[in-house]
Amino acid sequence: MRPTTRHPWLVLALAVLTTGGLGWLLGRQQTVQAADTLLASAEQNQAIALQTAFGQAADRVLPATVSVHAGGGTGSGFIIRDDGLILTNEHVVSGARSVHVVLPGRTSALDATILGADKGTDVAVLKVEAAGPLPTAPLGDSDDAAVGQWAIAIGSPLDLDSTVTIGVISATGRRTRVSGDQTQDYIQTDAAINPGNSGGPLVNVLGEVIGINNHIFSRSGTNAGIGFAVPINVARVVADQIAVSGRVQRNRLGVGINDLSDEQITRLAPEAAGRPAVITMVEADSPAADAGLQVNDVVLSIDGHTLRGAADLMNRVQLAPPNQPITLVVRRAGRDVTITAQPEPIALASAQQTENLGLGVLELDRRRAQRLGLNISRGLLIARLEPGALADAAGLQIGQVITAVNGQEVATAAEFDALWGAARRAGLAVSLTVEGRQVQVVGPRAGG
Repeated sequence: MRPTTRHPWLVLALAVLTTGGLGWLLGRQQTVQAADTLLASAEQNQAIALQTAFGQAADRVLPATVSVHAGGGTGSGFIIRDDGLILTNEHVVSGARSVHVVLPGRTSALDATILGADKGTDVAVLKVEAAGPLPTAPLGDSDDAAVGQWAIAIGSPLDLDSTVTIGVISATGRRTRVSGDQTQDYIQTDAAINPGNSGGPLVNVLGEVIGINNHIFSRSGTNAGIGFAVPINVARVVADQIAVSGRVQRNRLGVGINDLSDEQITRLAPEAAGRPAVITMVEADSPAADAGLQVNDVVLSIDGHTLRGAADLMNRVQLAPPNQPITLVVRRAGRDVTITAQPEPIALASAQQTENLGLGVLELDRRRAQRLGLNISRGLLIARLEPGALADAAGLQIGQVITAVNGQEVATAAEFDALWGAARRAGLAVSLTVEGRQVQVVGPRAGG
């Protein structure tokens, strides 16, 4: 006798539920698998897109990246104008009697002329002559560089030309202890930079140059993931001046400035972007005083650029276009005030660029001496010293006045250069008269 089910509807319901449950489980598993497939596909597409972007960025700049051979050493550079204008580092070509440039894919070298070089920013401009227009590297805006963005270093490390390495921007506005000028800010990157990369381009993922590879921190002398590049916005200003006049004219306002602490920024300019700087001193009858700047003014921007600290302000003032006014926005007693100022030039004593004298001077006249409260009305006022250079090592100080070189009076930077150069070529010691006392800057040349 077959058992009978007392509740056939219950059995049917369980069967339906069981079948439906299995279907639901199978459907969910298929959905998860489909999602995993889509995710893997998306990740693969993203990786391919990034790889393509790196390749395209390199392709935009590689044809314009050159090897620079100077004085037995090799560095890098890049073409910024199709008539053969090239940017590199000053230290790559410093002291070289001849410079040669090799274009990508070629073995023969082109003779290069050094149009000018600036030790303060470590930027040099070269010129080569070619049969036709040369490929150029597109220049970006280094003010837009931010921590975490991709960075691509291109150059000729260890004589391996057209080498490309990839990393990220590790920091911006970085001041380093090897800077010739302590106010210089750098872009820091972990993209591999090795000997020979100096002067080559640091590029963003769009294929735009944002810096000139400059130096590294390393105990071994090779890449340790800590490299530095001169921001292209600084290099561009230097290059523009050198291309026109062969030199860089620096300016001053006649103010003392300091960085603000986080607490001071919160109290004085809480909504300000970047890193404002505070004015701590204003020279009497200086361009700053004439413009109406005051002690405790908090500088927010210069010529529309948000500040990244006191060093950034100093750099932008020093490298502002010659004989052109600048516009500052300052916070004063809770109000924003716009001020237009006309910086004055600093005449640079270059010492014939044979040695790193590292001295910036202002040519004195009676009016300038009176407004600075000086008893000396003729001579050269020391306005800038490069740390570690000859003038600094000799104990010279900003604010002192040089009145003579080896007993001959000087009133202009040109006179200083002529007397310095003559003494050094003759192998003589150089003695400066500084406010009545003698300071020996450097002894005779070896064998002189």
